[in-house]
Amino acid sequence: MTSSNKSTKKNPTQQKPPRYVDCDNCSMQAICQPIGSNNQAIDLTTNYLTRRVEVTNEQSSSQSLTPSTDTTLFAQASPLTAIFAVCSGTFKLCQTNESGNEKIVGFRFPGELMGEDALFLETYNYSAIALGENSVCEVVVDPLSACSQLAPELQQNLIQLLTKQSYEQQRNVQAITGKNSADCLLAAFLLNICQRNAKHSGNELAFELTISRQDIACFLGMRRETLSRLLSKFQHEQLISFDGKQITLLSVNQLKQLANQ
Repeated sequence: MTSSNKSTKKNPTQQKPPRYVDCDNCSMQAICQPIGSNNQAIDLTTNYLTRRVEVTNEQSSSQSLTPSTDTTLFAQASPLTAIFAVCSGTFKLCQTNESGNEKIVGFRFPGELMGEDALFLETYNYSAIALGENSVCEVVVDPLSACSQLAPELQQNLIQLLTKQSYEQQRNVQAITGKNSADCLLAAFLLNICQRNAKHSGNELAFELTISRQDIACFLGMRRETLSRLLSKFQHEQLISFDGKQITLLSVNQLKQLANQ
C-alpha cells in the first residue's frame, strides 16, 4: 500500500510568520517599561499600552490582516487617539493637499513610531497605510497623559522619546534630500532603508523591500520607469543584487560615494 504525501507538501503561497522587533530595539521602549528601580518598579503600561495589534480592514485588534491588502491605520486630519510603534511589516505615510493630490512623505519600519507629531497638533498630520501583513504596539493618549501626571518619570521618558524621534526623523530626511541626481537620490535611499532595517534584522547589508516600485518612485519624485532603469543599472554595475524582494548592497562604499556621504 502506497502512502500519500499530500499532507507533507508545503503550500508555496504560505506566508512566513511575522518577525517582530525586539522591545530593546523599539523606539517606544521608554514608555513601555515599568518605571522606578528594580526593587520598586511600577508597571503603568496596562493602563495605556496594547502590544502587537494586528492591523485589519476593520482596524480591529482582534483579527488578522488580510494578506496583500493595503490598510489605513489612521487617516490624515482625524482626531488623535493613539501613537503607534511598528512591530512588524512596513507602513507608508501619505499626505493629501488642498487640491486632493496625494504625496508619499515617508515610510516606517519595525521599531519606529507613527503619529507622535499629533501629540502637538491633536490631529494626525498624515495617513499611515499598512503594506502587507503588519502589526503595531498601540499607546492610547488619554490614559498615557493621566499616568504621566501621576508619575513624573514617565513624563520625562515621554519627552525623551519625542526628542529622540524628532532627531532620528530629521536625520532620515537629511539623508535623502538635496541630492542633485536621480542616481545619487536612489543610492541615498537604499543606504537609509538598509541602515534603518538593520536595527530590526541585524543585517547591515541586506533587507526585504516590501515597498512597491511605484511608491518608491512617488516618494523620490521620479517616474517609475526611471527608477526601474536605475535599479537595473545598479545591479549591472554590481552595486546591488536582487533575490525576490531581498536586496543586498554589494558595494556600500561605492553607494556612499554616489550618495555623497
